[in-house]
Amino acid sequence: MVAEYGAGCAMRPLTWVGRHASALLILGFLTVPFFPISTETLRPFLPPLVVLVTALGFARQRLDRQSLQDLLPKRHVASGLVWLFVTQVLAALFTVVIGRAFGATSEQLIFIVAFFVAPPLSSAPNICLILGYDYVIALRLSVLGTFCAPVLMPLALSMSGMGFDVSGFEIALRVIGMLLGGIVLGVLIQVTFGPAKITRHADVLNGLAALAMIAFLFPLMSGAVVAVADTPRLAIALLSLAVTLNLAGNLLVRWIARKHMTSAQAASLGYVFGNRNLSLVLASLPFDPVLTLFVALMQAPIYATPALFSFIQRTRKPCQHSSES
Repeated sequence: MVAEYGAGCAMRPLTWVGRHASALLILGFLTVPFFPISTETLRPFLPPLVVLVTALGFARQRLDRQSLQDLLPKRHVASGLVWLFVTQVLAALFTVVIGRAFGATSEQLIFIVAFFVAPPLSSAPNICLILGYDYVIALRLSVLGTFCAPVLMPLALSMSGMGFDVSGFEIALRVIGMLLGGIVLGVLIQVTFGPAKITRHADVLNGLAALAMIAFLFPLMSGAVVAVADTPRLAIALLSLAVTLNLAGNLLVRWIARKHMTSAQAASLGYVFGNRNLSLVLASLPFDPVLTLFVALMQAPIYATPALFSFIQRTRKPCQHSSES
């Protein structure tokens, strides 16, 4: 009885955080850049945070055989793998080929390549659900992207020929370590508490996820204000590039996809394309202050676009939902 009361008291703050997650995430995004700690100092905490965020995502996914078969039927797995290969490996290679044809240097292309080699954002399915988009297609691509990241990320980086000071094999080992750790921890959370309890206490898990995402901001954005003040022109250029890749990529893919699928599916596909897990790329490569600044500035459209699309969604007719089971 005492243990249950203590557990209930411990969950109340997390429940409150979960119910106010959106506001707290924006607050974290606006305050963390002012902390006077360099991202290089906090960089060792980035891989464990990747593990934690991955685990909290997988803890929600039912892992029984029937649920996995419903999520990953062979036909959709094949099309999902093609999508990931095209939008990660071929897109990175195309960027380098076209960029160099126009005289761009590796130092200029590295940011676009880093964007394309990254797998889909882990939180994309939940954001798509909140926005009324197709949850299943976002979840499918997110799960496949996570499982394929140890292969597709090193392959895309190697084929891009960008000359990172680390081998593709070493990158693969780092990615496998982080993602496998997250998957194992997520499975342990689900086995320990059970799917029913996790569903019943969804706000608690939302609270943990929100706290993890705020913690995630520290090795990405701590001290970012100083970096922006030191190099304002570079920061403006990187922010413009981040917004273009995220928002313009999202809308372009959505516009093309609407010719072939429902508006809800197209919206999910666009969102998944424009929102990538660049933190995984950053944690897998040697420290680069300019690339770190780019990833920090990329958080602006990642955090802002859900609010933007939510506002648009409220003023327009909702997306036509998928009939896919």
